[in-house]
Amino acid sequence: MWRSIGVRSLAVVAGAGLLGTAAQAHHSQAGLFNSKATVEITGTVKSVSWRNPHGEIVLAVTDESGKTVDWSAETASISILRNRGVDSSPIVVGDKVTIAGSPSVRNRPEILARSVLLPTGYEFTFGSADPYFPAGKAGRVVGKAKIDTDVAAARAKADGLFRVWATNMSDPEAFPMFKGGYPLNAAGKAKMAEWNPRDNALLHCGTKGQPLIMITPLPVEFSRQGNDILLRMEEYDSRRVIHMSPDAVAPPEHTQMGFSRGHWEGTVLVVETDHIAAGYFDHEGTPQSDEIKTVERFIPNASYDRLDYTLTTTDPVYFDKTFELKRYFVWKPEMSVHPYECLDRF
Repeated sequence: MWRSIGVRSLAVVAGAGLLGTAAQAHHSQAGLFNSKATVEITGTVKSVSWRNPHGEIVLAVTDESGKTVDWSAETASISILRNRGVDSSPIVVGDKVTIAGSPSVRNRPEILARSVLLPTGYEFTFGSADPYFPAGKAGRVVGKAKIDTDVAAARAKADGLFRVWATNMSDPEAFPMFKGGYPLNAAGKAKMAEWNPRDNALLHCGTKGQPLIMITPLPVEFSRQGNDILLRMEEYDSRRVIHMSPDAVAPPEHTQMGFSRGHWEGTVLVVETDHIAAGYFDHEGTPQSDEIKTVERFIPNASYDRLDYTLTTTDPVYFDKTFELKRYFVWKPEMSVHPYECLDRF
């Protein structure tokens, strides 16, 4: 019944393509929202909650009979918006707005928000560089975030790889990195069939390990930690220590991030990681075993404003062969690694 409450249903063959897939690829919504369909809801903003890994807008939607239902619109996180240089200021409690996005598959008044048409006629998007609303003004994003980083100081501090790196979320070569099509063996396919998109560890905070954490679209920073290297990531406040001594010995237990050993090949940082606790290889339930090993290459260009990244994975338990994934980071001196302050969805 909820589809008739102030909702316009649209038959969209490629709805995800029209509205952008950045947030969806980062924290999977498979099984929760129908990415192949799009609905529009119009109502009055009751509350705006900006948090990680998802934000929420509660919209009071009234039908022709006068009955009002509260709709929950899930949005991109505050970290993703900050990375795009915008904040939530254009979305104000009391305003009448229209939200377009993917409807719930659970027959609930819920929507995965992609774009918001504001009372001003401007369009506010969550991760998409393309406009959706014809009445909007060319998809222009409003509400620039205040950048509190001292850019001059960040430039002076930058030393080779040791700086803050960010993500160009509008380029599919940069994000997302995990896109499926892996060489799963029979055991891997059987394990993946057990995946429950509505009830799994990845719906909770702090559950991404190596290598899935490297999909992150949020800022990361390399810094020196004695003779070792610390890779600090905004997402989930994750930390990876890269041991640079060839004599470094891994502890017996497996951990979420594993045990990483690094070495330099010229300006390229090569990192080999094992002792990774079994978990999910990607955000769609692809499994990995505790025998997984990864080799990463962080490859800066000559001007150190782009960092190409290759991930080579070997897992004899669930994959037929070793395979490689790629992405890249960019240097944005105005960016910094902020506290993540995650709040579980459930």
